[in-house]
Amino acid sequence: MFRPARLLALMAACGAAVAAAQTPLTIEYRDKPPYSYTEDGKPMGFLMERTARLLRRAGIEARYAEVPIRRTLQHLQANQAALCSPGLYKNPEREAFARFSIPIHRDKPHVVLAHAAVAAQIRVLPRVALLFAEAGLQPGLLDGVSYGQQLDQYLATAARPPVRAQLTPLQLARMVAARRVDYMLIDEEDLGWLRKDPEFSPLPLVRIEFADMPRGELRYLACSQRVSPQTMDRLNQAIRELLPELSAD
Repeated sequence: MFRPARLLALMAACGAAVAAAQTPLTIEYRDKPPYSYTEDGKPMGFLMERTARLLRRAGIEARYAEVPIRRTLQHLQANQAALCSPGLYKNPEREAFARFSIPIHRDKPHVVLAHAAVAAQIRVLPRVALLFAEAGLQPGLLDGVSYGQQLDQYLATAARPPVRAQLTPLQLARMVAARRVDYMLIDEEDLGWLRKDPEFSPLPLVRIEFADMPRGELRYLACSQRVSPQTMDRLNQAIRELLPELSAD
């Protein structure tokens, strides 16, 4: 027979578990079209559509909020709420504080977006690693953003430390056009989106490919530790059912 105090404690624990199960999962996403963005107050983008389908398949209710990536990483690390963010790369630093789903997307390889004045100098380089070893070329990057493990390492050891900008890809492209930096890395999805912007076309920028550019990185749902292993299992099962080609990666 339960003692009254023990029974009350058990009822409180059960009530808390039910309340947690009924609380919508917070989904924080960054302004990164065409992956994710906000339009008319609603989350848009192909990665947000995919995330919504996965959540429905897993039977998980969610609320959405557009949040800068650096703040989302702070929220994940603080672990004060059950939240997930779609589309993050996985690296050892983030694995120290976040739970990661199995992959939900694989990027196309990055390309180099360079000022036209230095395009010929870059094109003669046989390997992408040599680009970052060029002391005469100034790279630029978006602060708080990962380009994948190999490219992050190249940038961290570049002959000239990258100019860090807390900007959008279009604004960083403008910096390249103004010769504040000589080149930037950009993925094909971002570049395809930028080309739709009438401000982009007149910029003196050149797209350059390297044959040895690292394979496109996998993107995941990164979740705080407040998201239970059981919920992660439901998310992973939904990914396996809806995205079987990625679950093998």
